[in-house]
Amino acid sequence: MDSIMKGLFGGDTDQHRSTAQDFVSRYEEGGDPTTGFSGQEAMEHYQRASQHLSPEEYEMSAHQAFSRMDPQHRMQFGQMLQQRMGGGMGQDMQLDDPRQLASLTSRYQREEPNGLASLFGGGGGGEGGLGGMLGGMMGGGGGGQRGGGGGMGDMLDNPLAKAALGGIAAIAFKNMMNR
Repeated sequence: MDSIMKGLFGGDTDQHRSTAQDFVSRYEEGGDPTTGFSGQEAMEHYQRASQHLSPEEYEMSAHQAFSRMDPQHRMQFGQMLQQRMGGGMGQDMQLDDPRQLASLTSRYQREEPNGLASLFGGGGGGEGGLGGMLGGMMGGGGGGQRGGGGGMGDMLDNPLAKAALGGIAAIAFKNMMNR
């Protein structure tokens, strides 16, 4: 366990274990997977956790996270992911199904250089990603304004990004700590 936490955070493993446990608790206690943490915190923990997961562990964490999301949010997330991947996933894909969405997300994570974080503008994606689309679909954003900050900061305030990234990270941390 200590080697896992040191690999995740480096340095003082007790402090980092406490940080991870706090994040997991806030994710689980909220009921709504979009509350209890910031979008920036979700992105940071996601980037940290996803680097240490096997494809199988990643998919399992994603499945559990998507199971907690509202079916409509899963569908919206799946549609964005499908667009980003060029739609080459087959017509029988049920985007509101947590297992199928986790499989698709895991595939995206393996195929994209910065993984799922790149979908949301993280990992060096800058203004890219789907921040504007997310803002429009989920009621966020600044009414189409692109100036004054925009980009990843606005996108990370989006509940869909927080639920996906934060959920995968929290569940991955929990599974790592329970090993």
